[in-house]
Parts: sequence; structure tokens; C-alpha cells
Amino acid sequence: MMAQKGKAEAAGEKDAPVAASDGAPAPALFDREAIKRLPEKPGIYIFKNESGDVLYIGKAVKLRSRVRSYFGKSTGRGPWIEKMVGEVSSVEHIVTSTGVEALILENNYIKRHRPRHNLLLRDDKHFPYLKLSTNEEYPRLSIVRSPAGDGAEYMGPFPASGRLRRTIRFLHKTFNIRACTGSLDDKTAKRCIYYQMGQCLGPCDGLQTKEEYSAKIGDALNFLKGKNTELETKLRRDMAEHSEALRFEKAARTRDQLRAIEVVFEKQEMVTVLGGDQDILGLHRKDDRAYFRLFFVRGGRMLGDQGFTVPLKAGVGSGEAVSSFVKQYYMGQSYFPAEVLLPAPPPDAELIARWLSERRGRKVAVLTPRRGGKRRLVEMASENAGESLERDEVRLSKDQATLEAIRRALGLDDLPARIEAFDISNLHGSHIVGASVTFREGRPLKDGYRRYRIRSVVGQADDFAAMREIVSRRMERIVNEGSEKPGLILIDGGKGQLSSAAQALEEVGVADLGLCSISKGRTKDNPGDQDVFFLPGVSEPVRMEEGSPEKLLLQRIRDEVHRFAVTYHRSRRAKEDLHSGLDDVPGLGPKRRRDLLRAFGSLRGVVDATDEQLLVVAGVTPRLVGAIREHLGGRENAESPAEAAGEEHAP
Repeated sequence: MMAQKGKAEAAGEKDAPVAASDGAPAPALFDREAIKRLPEKPGIYIFKNESGDVLYIGKAVKLRSRVRSYFGKSTGRGPWIEKMVGEVSSVEHIVTSTGVEALILENNYIKRHRPRHNLLLRDDKHFPYLKLSTNEEYPRLSIVRSPAGDGAEYMGPFPASGRLRRTIRFLHKTFNIRACTGSLDDKTAKRCIYYQMGQCLGPCDGLQTKEEYSAKIGDALNFLKGKNTELETKLRRDMAEHSEALRFEKAARTRDQLRAIEVVFEKQEMVTVLGGDQDILGLHRKDDRAYFRLFFVRGGRMLGDQGFTVPLKAGVGSGEAVSSFVKQYYMGQSYFPAEVLLPAPPPDAELIARWLSERRGRKVAVLTPRRGGKRRLVEMASENAGESLERDEVRLSKDQATLEAIRRALGLDDLPARIEAFDISNLHGSHIVGASVTFREGRPLKDGYRRYRIRSVVGQADDFAAMREIVSRRMERIVNEGSEKPGLILIDGGKGQLSSAAQALEEVGVADLGLCSISKGRTKDNPGDQDVFFLPGVSEPVRMEEGSPEKLLLQRIRDEVHRFAVTYHRSRRAKEDLHSGLDDVPGLGPKRRRDLLRAFGSLRGVVDATDEQLLVVAGVTPRLVGAIREHLGGRENAESPAEAAGEEHAP
């Protein structure tokens, strides 16, 4: 993409506000002459306020005309435009070669800056994708949370990770796709358990050719894309060929595959007799929110659906909301259907269709059907969007009630819509780390998860100092960035950790934030009370009813931050333990390290091996063996038969 960047600066303080020629009030600090300097070319425009914050990002085929339209007498786009225009102090622009390039750049900039006046897509759940690593010589299947531009094949999103795992197990069993991780060169043993169970035909040991394996991958792809007719025809032909050639074992295996596939396809619901791949978008609006429901049809069968919530400004039309959704959603996708059915026509439908077609490499039809079967599919999706919104409102009402109960129990001034929890994890003072998690409206907010390497504590177990450090670092960042402050800070620990967190808040200047700690409260007098809550400056703990929604939510948040901290601690410890081993041996390069680990299975296996066993590994010389012994220790000579059997010599 070729782009040129320019900037129209805000007028100086001595300049008086300039009125629009048609009588509309102009922003107090905006220089209207800057609009005249904009080119009549494709590109994006960026509105900023006096502080330099990005207010809005848009695209245009003709930049000057588009920006000028905001300052006319009547924009016809609702009061939020008038409010935003009143805040504009300067406008920047980036020129692109085509309108499609402007569309792509607009999405990238919105994702980076997240302007408050743009419609921002909020996924109600991060659904998983199925990855087939076709960029490897022998592809394998895995579950990922978002597609990456690595040349692999991605399918999804799938509405349930459990169903996706069952699909992967079915593919392993039916098409014999390898389940081992890493490349085939990384395997440490022959005839792995997957081969023994009949789920893999052993390509790593040369028991299956690359051509045979590739054919299985093609069959799996046809299955995933719903091309059951082609797949069943191919399998029947293969079964007949194996039978004629007297390869009865292969014929029986193909027959079993065919039966398994037929059973799976019989359970799937046919949604259209037309077949093909479609994404069907439904929309339901209520007050200041829009709820989208996207259904995925592949080969004429429903594979799943996904829901999204988008906050709406007053006066935003359905077509504009649909346009923002489609651009933001498909920017992160790697698979594009032949048809995208929409509930309302976006103003830039033709541009979106060209963009999606370029990304797919074939035509993508962006349609807003008015009648017939396709219209009924869109209406079905919209009806489901409305039902989902109602369920979401019921859930939100329950969550609000739970948060209100927490507010009353802890004596908070405001509802703790945003709760951040902190925990420390260490093992006898080693590898000490911290972690924090964020929950909003009672639901985890993955963007708010943070991990911390402790800087102020070295070689000792001081949870109090570590807690003070991570709370201070987190709050300083929130204050410096002007981010949303939590309504409640939850500390995993007792009075000591609570006191450390309170000191950190006071040092940062946010001592007015809600703060409490959760600690084990079981005593002889209260054997059934699992957890209690401590507040700063209060000696007696706060006790909540066991099993109440408010207590269960705080316990869930505590458990989540504890899990996150322990996982990070284990990861750090494993990496550092491994690094302290073979990585520190001089003269031992990456290839030799891999060969040694492959031969002996682990670092402990290398240490326990004899010198003679080490020398068998290609490239390992007596000098390297000496370096390994010097850094790692271990045995120098082979064991005697008695030693190998675990026997001791009599005195």
C-alpha cells in the first residue's frame, strides 16, 4: 500500500472562531482553511481534539469533500456528529491509491486507536478456530483463538470448544492425521501411542508416504468444508480400487471412514437447498446497542454461529452499523464465503465486496436480499439476535444485582463494574512473579490480564513487597494512560498483603479506590466459613453468606488470578530451569541440544546417560562430553548390571 501523510494543524489561540458559510457553528479551535488544503483523493481522515486524542477515523474516496460534509448546516447523521464536530481541533489525513486501500487502512487505525466516536466491535465471546498447518510438510490439527497470517488453513469460528475437540478427535481417528506436536524431526521415540492406537499411520517412520498423507489431508478439508458428496464419491471409488487390488485391510479402513462420515453428516441440519458457503448476518437494535448474530453455512449446512454487541450512537443508521461490523469482523478472518447476506445495505457495499473478493481471490457477493429464501435466512438470524439480546439483558440484570450486593457488603460508594484482582506466586522465594486479572460486569476481560516479573524482591520470599510492587505498577500505568480505574481491587491474601496494596494506592494517589482482600476464614468457631474479606483499617473481617452469588463471584475472580499467576510461575520456572542446563554448555549448539534431548527424552536423561551413550549421538565429541559433565555433572562410566538393577553391594 502506498500512502502519503499530511496534517492540518489547529489554529492558534489568537485566531477567532470561524463560522461556517452556511451558518453552522464551527469548532472553537478548528481552522476551516485546513479543509481546503485536503486533496480530492482516496484516503482516511483522523479527527483529534485539543489534547491530541483521536476522536474519529473515517475513509473517503474524496477526502476534501468528505471532511467538508461534517461542517455543513445539516449533516443528517444525528446529534453525536454535532457533538464530535464541536470537539475537533485538528484533522490529519493519509492518502491511499484506491478506495479499498483506504478501507483497509481505516480498519487498522480504528483497531490501533479505538476512537470513542467510532463503532467498536465487541465480541461476546472469543470463539476458537481450527488450524490445519498446511504450511508444514506433514500438516497437523490444533485449536487457536485467532487466525495468523502464517500460510496455514483456518476454519471457524466454532461456537463450542468442546465440540471442536470432538471434531479433532474424529479427524484423527477417521483420516489418520498426526496428533503429535512439532515437526517430525522433534520426535523422541518410534511407534508413538497414536500409531499403536491406529490413529496415525507413522509418516515419521516412513510407513506412510507424503502423497498418501496429503490425500488424507485433502479428505479432511473436504469434510470440514461440507463437501460431503465429493468426499463420499472419492471414498467409495478408493474402496472399490482397494478391493479389486486385494488390499482388503485398506478397503476395510476406507469403509469405516465412509460410515463414520455418513453418520456425522446425517446429524447435521440442512439449512438451504442451494448449498454453497454463506455467512448470514442478523441485526437487532435496542436503545443504544446493536446485537449481531452471524451464522456460518458451509456446503449448505449450518456449522455454527457467533454473537457480537456494538454500542450505537444516537442517529446511526442500520446500514452504517452493518458496514462497521462487516469491515471490522472480516479484517481478522482468513476464510471468506462466496456470499455474505446482510440485514441492511451498507453505504459502501460495492467497496466491501471488492475488498473481500481481493482477499478471497475469487468473487464474494455482498447481498441484502429483499425476498425469497435468502431473505428468510437473514430474518432467522435477526430473530436469533433479538432473542440473544434478551438473554443478555437478563444476565446483565443478574450481574448488576450481584455487583450491588458486593457494593453493600464491602461499603463501596459506587457499583464495582470493573474489578481487578492481584496475586503473587513463588516457590521458596525463587522465580517470584505476580499477576492481575480484570472482570467487567462479572465477566473476565482478557485484555485486562497482566503478568509481572518482580523487580524489588530477589532471592527471598517477600509476598508483601511483591504485592506492593505489582499494585503500584498497575495503578501508575492506569493513571498515566488515563485508562478506566477499577471500582474494586481484590487482593488474594490476608491483612499483610492488603496493607501493602493500600500503601501502593496511597503512593500513586488513588487511595480512594475500593480495596479488599480475600483470605481463608475457616476457624474453630466458624468451621464452615471458607473465605472472609478484609477491609483497610478494619480489624474484623466481612463475612458473606456461603454460596451467595456475590461471594461466589469474588471467589471465582480470586481463583482465576491464582490460576493465572501459578501458570506464569510454572512457565518461568520451566524456561529458566531448561536454560540453566544445556543452553549454558559451551560449544553445544541448538542442533546438538535438540539431538541430545531427542535421544534421551529430557535434561535428566542427558545427565543420567553414560559417556559412551552420549558419544553415540551424532556430532557429540569427547570434548563436548567433558563440557557437559563440567556444567551438569552426571555419570562418567557405564553402570554394572547390579547397579542397573538397583542392587547394592554387600559390605
